[in-house]
Amino acid sequence: MRLNPSQLAGHFNRSLVPFYVVGGEEPLLIEESLDAIRAAARKAGYGEREVLEVDAGFDWQRLLESYASLSLFSARRLIELRMPRGIAPGRRKSGSDDDAETDVEPSGSGNGAKILTELAARPAPDTVLIVVCGKLDWRARGGGWFMALEQAGASIYVEAVKPERLPSWLEGRLKRAGLDADAEAVQLLADRTEGHLLAAAQDIEKLKLLFPGIRIGAAEVQEAVADSTRFEAFDLTDKMLSGDAVGASHALQRLREEGEEVPKLLGALGYDLRCWAAASLAYERGGDAAQACAEAKIWKSRQPRFIKGVMRAKAASVLGWLRRCAEIDAAYKGGSYEKAWEDLLTFVLDASGAGITTSQPVAS
Repeated sequence: MRLNPSQLAGHFNRSLVPFYVVGGEEPLLIEESLDAIRAAARKAGYGEREVLEVDAGFDWQRLLESYASLSLFSARRLIELRMPRGIAPGRRKSGSDDDAETDVEPSGSGNGAKILTELAARPAPDTVLIVVCGKLDWRARGGGWFMALEQAGASIYVEAVKPERLPSWLEGRLKRAGLDADAEAVQLLADRTEGHLLAAAQDIEKLKLLFPGIRIGAAEVQEAVADSTRFEAFDLTDKMLSGDAVGASHALQRLREEGEEVPKLLGALGYDLRCWAAASLAYERGGDAAQACAEAKIWKSRQPRFIKGVMRAKAASVLGWLRRCAEIDAAYKGGSYEKAWEDLLTFVLDASGAGITTSQPVAS
C-alpha cells in the first residue's frame, strides 16, 4: 500500500505491516514518518531496535543474517536499514544521463535489490523492517525491490512541497498545532521559510509558545519568528532588483547600524543573487521574464521585482556580483572589516544600476 504522512495515524489504528519503505525529498517529513512508525512499534511491543547503515562497501548478507536471527531481548523487533543520499539498491550507474544518481548499487558483497525482494516474499514473524532512502526516480519506485516491499507492506514516499502548495501545507500544520492564522500571516511565513519545512516547523512551534489561543496575523509572525537580517535583506534585494540605488544604500546602512555582520548578510543576499542569476539565464534563453522567474522557482510574491531585475541586468553581470560577494566575504573574514563594508556598498550600488552599464559583465 502507498501512504502519505497524514495517513499514518489511521493506519496504525489497524495494525503494523512487516515492511515500510520511507523516502523522498523532504527530510522533516521523512523523519516525522519514521518517528511515527517507531512509536507505533513500541506501543505494539516491539522492544528491540537494530539499525544497519548502508555505505558503499555494505555487505548485504548482514541484512539477511540480522533478519533471520532470533532476538535475545524481545519477542518483537524493529530493523532499520538506512541508505544515505546517492545510494540505493538497483543497477550500477553506467554513466549515461538516464541513470539516476540515487539508483546505484553499493559496491559491497551481495545484491541488495535481490535480497530485499526475497525478504518481501517471506516476511519474518514479529519483525518489522524499515528501509529508509532518499530521493528515488520513478523507475526505482515503479518496480523491483521497491514494489515488492510496498506490496508486502507499505511505502511512504514524500515528494517535495511545491511553492504553490506551501501555504496550504503551512495552514494544515498551523491547525494541527492549535493555531488560527490569517492569509497574510501564512504567506509571510511561506516567504520567510522559502520551502524549508524544518524552519517552518520550528517557527510554528515558536508561534504556539508565544501566542496560544490568539489569531495569528502578520505582526505576530514578524514578532515571533522574523530574522531581521533576512527581512531587511529582502528589502535590500528588492531595491537592488528594482534599480533603486538610493533606497538600497539606505537599507544597507540600516543593517550596519543595527549591528548586522557582513557574512550573515552576504548569506541572505547570496540566495537572492543565485535566484536572480538562474532567472536571468532562463530569460536570455526564452525571452519571457515571468516564465523565467517561475523556472527559477522564485516565490510568486517576489516575482514582480525579479522580473524587473532580469529585464535590467544580464546573467553575466549577476554572476559577477556573486563572485564579488565571495571576495567581500573573504576580506571580512581576513580582518578587513571596514574595507568589506565599503566594497559591499560599492557592490550594492553597482547591482542597483548606479555607475555601471548593466548590459556588460562586471569584472570579478
